[in-house]
Amino acid sequence: MSKTGREWIFAPEEPYEQRGDVGYVVFPCGYTIGPDGDAINIYYGAADTCIALATSSIHEMLIWLEQHS
Repeated sequence: MSKTGREWIFAPEEPYEQRGDVGYVVFPCGYTIGPDGDAINIYYGAADTCIALATSSIHEMLIWLEQHS
C-alpha cells in the first residue's frame, strides 16, 4: 500500500531559490556519491537563475522517507 507524503524532502527555502526567473522552484540536475557510499551531493537549479549544491546522507534521507511516507 502506498501513501502520499505531506512534506517535501527538497523545497525552495533560501532567497536565491525563491526569487528569480521562475520563483519558488528547485530541481535536481545530477548527483555524485562520496567515497564512503553514504554522502550524496545533489546539484540543482534554483529559481531558474543559478545552479546550487545540496549535501546529505543517503542513510538519513532513507530514514526521513520512511518516517514521512
